[in-house]
Amino acid sequence: MTRMMNTTALTLGLTLTAGGALAEAHMEMGMGSGRLTADNMMNTIRAENLIGSNIYTLQAEYDETLWTDTPYYEEVDAEWEDIGEVEDIVISADGQMIGLVIETGGWLDIGDEDVILDFSEVRFAGDYAGGDFSLVTRMSQEQLEALPQADEGYYNWRD
Repeated sequence: MTRMMNTTALTLGLTLTAGGALAEAHMEMGMGSGRLTADNMMNTIRAENLIGSNIYTLQAEYDETLWTDTPYYEEVDAEWEDIGEVEDIVISADGQMIGLVIETGGWLDIGDEDVILDFSEVRFAGDYAGGDFSLVTRMSQEQLEALPQADEGYYNWRD
C-alpha cells in the first residue's frame, strides 16, 4: 500500500515538475493540473524507473541561464561526470515529492553516502517518456557529499 502511495505521489510530482508545457496546456483548456489522464500519461515516470538512475554533474559546463532555461537534456553529454545513483525518493507527509536519496562517493559501495538532493536541483537527460534516462545536476560531487545524509530515521515521519 505504501509503495502504491509513493508511486502515485511520484507520478503526480513528476507530472507537475517534468511536464511544464503539459501544465500550461491544462491551464489553457481549463483542466486541473496533476490529474492523470490518457492525454498526459506519456509525461509520467514510474518510481521503479527513477530508482537506480545515474546522476551526472555538469559542473564543468555550468551556465546559470542554460540551467534555468533547460527543463531537460536530450542526452547525457560525454563531458559530464557520473557522481551518483538514485537510491530512493523522498515524499512529504502531504504527498509532495521533495527530493531524491542519492548514493554518492565511495568505491564499489565502500565509503559511499546517501544524501538528500532537492528535486529542483535535477533535470532529466535522455528519453524520460521511454524510460531510458539519467539525471543531471548543477552541483559538484563535493557539494552533493555536503548535503544532509539520509539515514533511515531522517525521513521516516511515521516513527
